[in-house]
Amino acid sequence: MHFPLALILFIAGLFHLFLPQLFLVAMPPCIPMHFEVVILTGFIELLLSGGLAFSHTRKVTGFLCAAYFVAILPAHIHVSMNNIPMFGISSPILLWGRTLFQGVFITWAFFIAKRV
Repeated sequence: MHFPLALILFIAGLFHLFLPQLFLVAMPPCIPMHFEVVILTGFIELLLSGGLAFSHTRKVTGFLCAAYFVAILPAHIHVSMNNIPMFGISSPILLWGRTLFQGVFITWAFFIAKRV
């Protein structure tokens, strides 16, 4: 169960680092230093991906992943509330679906943490 989430985080982390412009539009105005935050989240995602790869760090990383997914909810909500197209998704229903899907990631991360 941990490998697919680790892969998703790894790919997302690379995209944050190498194509930060894709994520800058998602940054709520109340958060300062948009570019730096996007880069930081890329590094965080890579670290979380690595933490899921090892059994001795998987439990703590699962909880950290859940916290991370909660922490990035404001960006998802900002995108949905303001109908900001992301990754070719412009339908308000799909944007809100993408935001609500964060609940799946949060649950998945908790499941990994509890399963260890």
